[in-house]
Amino acid sequence: MTEGSNPISPADGVDVIGGGKEQQAAGVGILLQIMMLVLSFVLGHILRRKKVYVLPEASASLLIGLLVGTLANISHTQTSIRAWFNFHEEFFFLFLLPPIILYP
Repeated sequence: MTEGSNPISPADGVDVIGGGKEQQAAGVGILLQIMMLVLSFVLGHILRRKKVYVLPEASASLLIGLLVGTLANISHTQTSIRAWFNFHEEFFFLFLLPPIILYP
């Protein structure tokens, strides 16, 4: 390095403390969503294996989402973690609804 050069750090001009909390909240939100998805798959498999037809898989998945959403609302978590569980109408109408409607 030359005498007058300044090394540039990747964190220059970035709010490391605030960004770290946002990234941590995003990580926790994604982890919870993946855990809910895995739990839905496992519960669906168990329901099929035990031949329980009283509770369909879709209803079981809705109950899991309802339980996790209720726990997220009553817990004292950061608002940024709760933001990952908010319902986004645009995402639903653009990406989730067309496959439901166009399912053969």
